[in-house]
Amino acid sequence: MIRYLFDPANAITALGLILATTAIYFALIGRFEIGICFGLWALLADDADGMVAKSSPNRSALMAQLGGALDGLLDLVYAAVFPAVLILSFNAFSVPALLAAYCLILSGALRLSYFSTFGLDADGFGRGLPLNNNLFVLAFLFVADHHLPVQGLGNLLIGAGFVLSVLHLSNFKFPGTGSALRLGNLTLAAAGSVALLTK
Repeated sequence: MIRYLFDPANAITALGLILATTAIYFALIGRFEIGICFGLWALLADDADGMVAKSSPNRSALMAQLGGALDGLLDLVYAAVFPAVLILSFNAFSVPALLAAYCLILSGALRLSYFSTFGLDADGFGRGLPLNNNLFVLAFLFVADHHLPVQGLGNLLIGAGFVLSVLHLSNFKFPGTGSALRLGNLTLAAAGSVALLTK
């Protein structure tokens, strides 16, 4: 099985999983800003693996199928599991934080399963808010932290978990792919990382 990681796109996805796991580690030890940065970098790896896969014309169908499954796992870890762990850890593993974590992980798993089965709409749009936006919301809240009382930030994180879960499963249209979307992700991830590491 290890040979499938020698595929360039799959290797980038594996790197993304390492970054996402590192993000979880920093969330668990209370280094939340650094954890969010690693989560943002996992997001960039998620974007990069798709671009590399599309530029590999000789990639086998089996390699692409495995890569798609691996990519879905990366999405779940960095965009649902990591935010859930961060909310739990920041709120000292309280019951409300646990409920928000349940919602984030279940909505993330359901959303990824839905698009794995049905794909995007015919016009290239998806439905609901993509999971990677969780990272941008976390980055914004922590950058704004110095304007908020600590207890207030904890409550905001829990509230954000519930609201984001609803938005992920909503029916409004959102761009599914495209260069503009990738550029927006890159810009927000870079700006968020700089703001978090220099605040």
